[in-house]
Amino acid sequence: MNCSDFTILVAEDDLNLMKVYEKSLSAEGYRLILVESEKHALAELDKAPVDLLITDINLKTATAFDMLPFIQEAYPKLPVIVVTGSYDWLTGDSLKNHFGSVKRFFKKPISMDVLKRNIREILNLEDV
Repeated sequence: MNCSDFTILVAEDDLNLMKVYEKSLSAEGYRLILVESEKHALAELDKAPVDLLITDINLKTATAFDMLPFIQEAYPKLPVIVVTGSYDWLTGDSLKNHFGSVKRFFKKPISMDVLKRNIREILNLEDV
């Protein structure tokens, strides 16, 4: 399998960071769906299959805490990466304990190389 075989949904309301994701991940060959809100993320999940969700905690009109319970119930096999600059008290383990779909948790800023390596691991592309 190649990166181009996978669709990543990115939910991020910082447009500058969204551009970084778009440039870096599209260069890897991933198909990207970019949204600024949890409402749009949920709508995109209803439209077409997605292989991975990358989301910030704070989005336009709500938080990922509002979205993650629905995703876990409706899309239990969808892996999620949370990247946030907020909620210093959060840990990856606390999110994983409450939302099993959260596979990785990173605090901003994150190196795109680290993010890409973790995406490849989650999508089982390590050897590609």
